[in-house]
Amino acid sequence: MDEFELERREFAKQHKIAEKQMLPYFRKALRQHIAPFMQYIEINSTVAVPRGLISTLLDTLVWSKVYNQVYEKIGVKFARREYYRQKRVDNEEEKASIGFLIDIWSSILRDYSLTYVYNISRELTDTTIKIIEEALSDTASLELDEKGRVRLVIKNITDKMKLRSLTISRTETTTVSNIGKEIGAVSWINEQGGQGYRVWLGRIARERDTHIAVNNTVLPLDEMYTVGTEQALRPGDVHLSAKERINCRCSQTIMSQNRYNALVKRGRIVNGKLLGASGSAY
Repeated sequence: MDEFELERREFAKQHKIAEKQMLPYFRKALRQHIAPFMQYIEINSTVAVPRGLISTLLDTLVWSKVYNQVYEKIGVKFARREYYRQKRVDNEEEKASIGFLIDIWSSILRDYSLTYVYNISRELTDTTIKIIEEALSDTASLELDEKGRVRLVIKNITDKMKLRSLTISRTETTTVSNIGKEIGAVSWINEQGGQGYRVWLGRIARERDTHIAVNNTVLPLDEMYTVGTEQALRPGDVHLSAKERINCRCSQTIMSQNRYNALVKRGRIVNGKLLGASGSAY
């Protein structure tokens, strides 16, 4: 099997594992996020909650905590795995200690998560408000007493948050795993010297047309992919719009200058595209 196809399949396997590891963190965070609101309507036995009050009944501090936890936990695993994979590709032994690199990777991931949360926390909270408003509106025309409305609102919001936790976990797994892979690969490439290159590895099956179009694109590390009308450094890039990011499970591989040169010589890279590695239906 082609080396890039093997990498796609291994990423898909590790993505599933990481997504399962991440899911409990986001389920807990979402429960904590909406807990003050749920308590308010239950204690007061009312679903008549003005929009301006809803935002004050949400715990927004949960975002920084959960993102810091999962980005460091998952990101470092992918960074370590990728660092060793790069060494194997270049026929180097894996024995050297990397404790100092793990500290560096952890610091990078913490800084990244803090910056990301600062930008996305408002969007996450606005989505919660929208879900709550829809749940409140759905009960308005039903022939229920107020306590019945409260129970139904609580159930509807709880169900939607369970589904939301799955979407967030899958999306953020793609983002942090690709960041981790890049951090690990770049650490190795920096040790060897020379230019690094990135290659978008899409799944093909059940993937967006814009992601299929960029599949197997080879770029220097300092350049960005064109995804539809948008620019991205990697699959799951937080600068992508929701339509290009949510539920994406694409990955990328990073290669050293030596590996890039070898693939060009073999005719595997032509005009900025990796040939003979189209992707599979998994």
